[in-house]
Amino acid sequence: LQGIEVDFVAVDEAHCISSWGHDFRPDYMLIKDLIAGFRHKPVVAAFTATATLEVRKDIIEYLGLSEPQVFVRGFDRPNLTFLVLNDLSEGQRKSELLRLAKKMEGSGIVYALTRKKTEELTELFRENGISATAYHAGLDSQARVQVQEDFMEDKYKVIVATVAFGMGVNKADIRFVIHFGM
Repeated sequence: LQGIEVDFVAVDEAHCISSWGHDFRPDYMLIKDLIAGFRHKPVVAAFTATATLEVRKDIIEYLGLSEPQVFVRGFDRPNLTFLVLNDLSEGQRKSELLRLAKKMEGSGIVYALTRKKTEELTELFRENGISATAYHAGLDSQARVQVQEDFMEDKYKVIVATVAFGMGVNKADIRFVIHFGM
C-alpha cells in the first residue's frame, strides 16, 4: 500500500476501535499508523451504527482525525421492534422463544449464556420442528466455521450461540435476535 497513491480510506464498523472492540478486532488499532504512512494524507471516512458520544471521540482520536465532520442519524429505527419480558419462568421463556421463532419469517439468532444452554435450546427448537444449530467455543474451529457457513446458506432457521457469535455476520434475512439468558 505504501507504493500506491491512496486517496480515500473507509473504515467500516469503526466502533471496533473503541472499548472492547479492539480486543475483538486488534487490527483496527493499526489503521492510524497505516494512514500516517501514506505519502499524502487521504480522506478518511469512518462508519458505524453504534457510536455513543464516547465511542465517536475514540474513533476521532484513534484514527488521528483532525476537525472531522461528524454526521449522526440517530438510533431511532422504525423498522425495529424491541421487546423485553420480565419475570418469566424458564418454561414461559422457552414457550415465548418458540412462539417468536415460529411467527417470524427469515432467520434468527438466539443468545444463551453457556454452551450447555445453547445445546439445550437447539434441541428444544428441533423437537418443535424448527431447524436449529448451536455455536459455541466448545466446537472445534472447523466445526464453528461449518456451522456459520450452514447458517449463512439457510440450512438452519435459528442459530443458538454464546455471545461471541454475530460479530460481523452479514445475513440479509435476520429477523430476530433474542437473548434468552439476559
